[in-house]
Amino acid sequence: MKNAKNLTEGAMLLAVYSVLLLLTLYIPLLGAVLSFLLPIPFILFTVKYRVKQSFLFILIAFLVSGLLGSVLGIIHTITFGITGILLGELINRGRSGIELFLGSCLSYLFSIVLLYVTAIVVLQIDVFDMIRESSRESFAMAESIMRATGGEVNKDVIAHLEESIDMMQFMIPSMFVLLAMLLAFVTVVAMKPVLVRLQVKMNPFPPFREVTFPKSILWYYLLILLLSFVEMEKGTFGYTAFLNLFFILQLLMVIQGLSFIYYFCHQRGITKAVPIILTILTPFLLYIIRILGIIDIGFQLRNRINGRK
Repeated sequence: MKNAKNLTEGAMLLAVYSVLLLLTLYIPLLGAVLSFLLPIPFILFTVKYRVKQSFLFILIAFLVSGLLGSVLGIIHTITFGITGILLGELINRGRSGIELFLGSCLSYLFSIVLLYVTAIVVLQIDVFDMIRESSRESFAMAESIMRATGGEVNKDVIAHLEESIDMMQFMIPSMFVLLAMLLAFVTVVAMKPVLVRLQVKMNPFPPFREVTFPKSILWYYLLILLLSFVEMEKGTFGYTAFLNLFFILQLLMVIQGLSFIYYFCHQRGITKAVPIILTILTPFLLYIIRILGIIDIGFQLRNRINGRK
C-alpha cells in the first residue's frame, strides 16, 4: 500500500515536471520564467523520499525529457534536476538560506561545466568559438554598411571590441561562475513562495543588506592588485587564473558595496527606491560602489553606523 502511494505521488510530480518542461521548451517568453520552477518537483520528492529514491526519480525524468524535448529537454533535466535534489537534501538538513544559495550555485556550476565539456568532446562544438566568430562577422557587416553609406569607421573602437571578444576565451571560468550565481539567486527567490505555499519548511534567505564577506577577501583582492603590476604572458595558466580571480574578487567588492548601500538606507529610514535606483545605475557607478565595498570590509562601516545611532 505504501509503495503504491509512493509511486502515485512520484508519478504526479513527474507529470508536473513534464508539463513545466514542455511549457519551458515550446513557449519562449513564458518558458524563460517557468524554467526556474523546474527544480521544485525534484525538491518536493527529495524532501519526502530522501536522496536515494530521488536518483531513480531523476533517471525516469531524464528518459521522459528525452522523449519530450530531445537534447534540450535532457539538458534542462540535468541542470535543474541535480539542483533540485541538492536543494531538497539541504532543506531536509535545515541549512540556512545562504547555504541553499551556495549549494544551488555549486550545482549549477557543475552542470554548466559538464554540459560545456560534453559539447566540446562529444558534439565537437565550442559555444564560445561560435559566439566569437558570429561577433566578428557582425562587426565586419556593420563596418561594410557604414562605409557603403559614407559613414566614418572608428578603427580603434572596432579593435577594442575584437580584443574584448578574444579575451572571452580566458574568462570562461568567471562567466560560468557568474551564470551559476545568477541562476542560483533567481531559483532560490522563485522557489520560496511556492514551497511556503506547499508548507515545506525552509530557513529564510537573509536580507541582501545583511550580506557581508569576511575581511580575508580584502587581502586576496589587494594581493591580486599587486600581481597586476607583474607582466604575464597572454594565454598562460597564470594569466588566465589572474584574470578570473581579479574579475570574481571585483564582483564580490561590488556586491559588498551594494549591500552596504541597502544597509545604510535601511538604518537611516531612506525609501527603498533609492538603493534600487542605485542598483540599476551600477554599470555607471561601478568604480564608486566597488570602493565603497572595499572600505566597508576594511573599516567595518556598518559597526560605525550602529555606534552613532
